[in-house]
Amino acid sequence: MKGLNGLEIIKILSGPVIGAIIGYFTNYIAVKMLFRPLHPVYLFGKQLPFTPGIIPKGQKRLAHAIGNVVGNTLLTEEDLQSMLLSDTVQDQLRSGIDGMLQEKADVQLKQFCLGFTDETGYDAGRAVIQEKIREAVAERVLDMGLGEIISQKVLEAVREKVSGSLIGMMLSGDMLNSFAGPVRDGVDRYLEGNIDALLAPQVSQLWSEAEQKSLGDVDQLLDDANIRLTDVVMKLYESLAAQKAAGMLQMLQLGKVAENKVMSMQPEELEELVMSVMKKELGAVINLGALVGFVIGLLNLIF
Repeated sequence: MKGLNGLEIIKILSGPVIGAIIGYFTNYIAVKMLFRPLHPVYLFGKQLPFTPGIIPKGQKRLAHAIGNVVGNTLLTEEDLQSMLLSDTVQDQLRSGIDGMLQEKADVQLKQFCLGFTDETGYDAGRAVIQEKIREAVAERVLDMGLGEIISQKVLEAVREKVSGSLIGMMLSGDMLNSFAGPVRDGVDRYLEGNIDALLAPQVSQLWSEAEQKSLGDVDQLLDDANIRLTDVVMKLYESLAAQKAAGMLQMLQLGKVAENKVMSMQPEELEELVMSVMKKELGAVINLGALVGFVIGLLNLIF
């Protein structure tokens, strides 16, 4: 190496250096051809090959692929539920409901609801709410075991009534207790078959009275019963978010929205979008071309 003059050193290094330059500019051109030219180029009425660039030319396929990823992978039903039911969203929603209740405290409940829907929507919502209330109350009533309670009260009343009488002496404790089962079963069967019919007019009457009251009065009545109106609304929200997430995704059609958005972009905007995400990576590809060219040049010197 000591016997090499400067010209010989330059000659030796020229191969790797030229290889690096070729590799650099080859990858540079390849990266540029991803986007450039942005529009078709015509010569003598015929479109030149490789025009427009690869990405502008495949914009429709790219948009469709992005739409599929957004609609089927990036945001699933579980993801939407998780977002809607996150602590942050629920805390903000709860705070907003509390603020609205304070602001609208003097507004009649029905008028408040009509601010968000028309009469038809209100009637439909009222029917759903009354049904939910009936179901909740019916479940509580049936869980109370009223058949057992009533049967025992009936037996107590009978014992008191016949106590000390001839009939009382004739009816032993076991005989009276044998009546408890049929009474209990009869009450339970009656309640199970008629609970909705029994509760419907009561719930309807309660709602008719409540809808004429102000939000503040309704909130106070519920508060007296250890129920917060905000908690009721939040329960409804949680139920809707859990049950309707799939329907909301279908309704929003986020995949189609993303696809249409990409399709509507100009080639310049599409290039800016891709480069904003992959500029560093594409730059690394160009530099890698220079490194590979340099290494190949060195290998040519050795072999």
